[in-house]
Amino acid sequence: MVAGGAPPRSLGREARAARHAALLDEAAREFNRMGVASASLAEIARRVGLSRASLYNYCKDREDLAKQAYLRACELTARSLRRAALLTGTGLERVESFLRLSLEYDHPPLAVLNEVSFLPEAHQAEVRKARSENVAALSELIEQGIADGSIRPCHVELACETILGILSWAPLSQTWTQIADETFAIRMAAAVPPMVIDGIAARSAESAAPADLRKRVEELRAALQEDRRHETLARVGSLLFNRRGIDGVSLDDVAAEVSATKGLVYHYFDTKLAFVAFCYDRAFDLFERLMTMSEAEPTGIRAASLGTALNVLAQLEDLHPLSLGTNYEIFSSDLRRRFSERTNALVRRSVETVRRGIKDGTLRSVDMEPVAIASAGVFNHLVRWLHSNGRPDNESTALEVSSLLIYGLRNRPAG
Repeated sequence: MVAGGAPPRSLGREARAARHAALLDEAAREFNRMGVASASLAEIARRVGLSRASLYNYCKDREDLAKQAYLRACELTARSLRRAALLTGTGLERVESFLRLSLEYDHPPLAVLNEVSFLPEAHQAEVRKARSENVAALSELIEQGIADGSIRPCHVELACETILGILSWAPLSQTWTQIADETFAIRMAAAVPPMVIDGIAARSAESAAPADLRKRVEELRAALQEDRRHETLARVGSLLFNRRGIDGVSLDDVAAEVSATKGLVYHYFDTKLAFVAFCYDRAFDLFERLMTMSEAEPTGIRAASLGTALNVLAQLEDLHPLSLGTNYEIFSSDLRRRFSERTNALVRRSVETVRRGIKDGTLRSVDMEPVAIASAGVFNHLVRWLHSNGRPDNESTALEVSSLLIYGLRNRPAG
């Protein structure tokens, strides 16, 4: 547990530790809904029975509380990785155990690490170190599986980030879709491990590697330039937000990146919030175009493979759709309603793609809604955490990530 301020004399060590854990759980929930800068510290304190003043017995300030919540998320993930590593079995079975442990219904909430760049550099370094240790531990499980033959040969770093992206998106997806069904988390926990381990392709499915990715990206780029005003500002702003989080980027940063003045940005947008909303609408426009392209494929497996590859490539190339992140509730109720409607429209179209694949025999029977939602996590955080050094070129990366989603990790005999 991360140390906070001086302990109140009236609380014993165990009681203080329990209160501290409860505080970090509530902070994780609040940061996931609002982002770090917009989160209400008073509300976090109230939910655990603290006054705003007594909150500072456990943290120095907002940034310190965020650091603690992020480090707790890393430690909880590390705990699941350690438990999985102790399992007797293959590397694949250990990875599956890690997934199931991470998605347990009563698992403490994890603060999604979307706004690490908002923190002071020293705090950032602590969080990034803790996360890199988890990546290394998960990589070791995957490498064990490749060595023992249970996991097919794959790019280990991409496999790690694909898995961590899905797990990071899980707590955010219900907010953006506004799914109120309490059993949905159970369905998600049941659907994700088989999706990662075995993919969604039917056993007898054809190879579905997408073709002409570069040409399709060029078509998308041309359409955005034609249809959208302020495209350069939105594209650059979205890239910065994806890398550093909404709270980690100012309009000054956006203006500097395009060699303009902040006044020019404010000429088009009254507030930063209005600019972020514009970037989200642009992202939904792009997601819908990507979906339309993929739906034109002749089979369900080809549509799913192309859709995943195009979404990954859009993040790695200069299209930069703004990823759905930890800031849904900073918007007005009207904007939240619109964003949820657009999110759910994409989910319905994804479900229809899976349904089509099950019907034509190219995709296996799955719980379609949680699978369709979870798959968005494959590409939702790549720009923030995927390093360009040591990985394939952008197109090869997109194809590899798509293959991981479609076919899973399991090593199957040829034929």
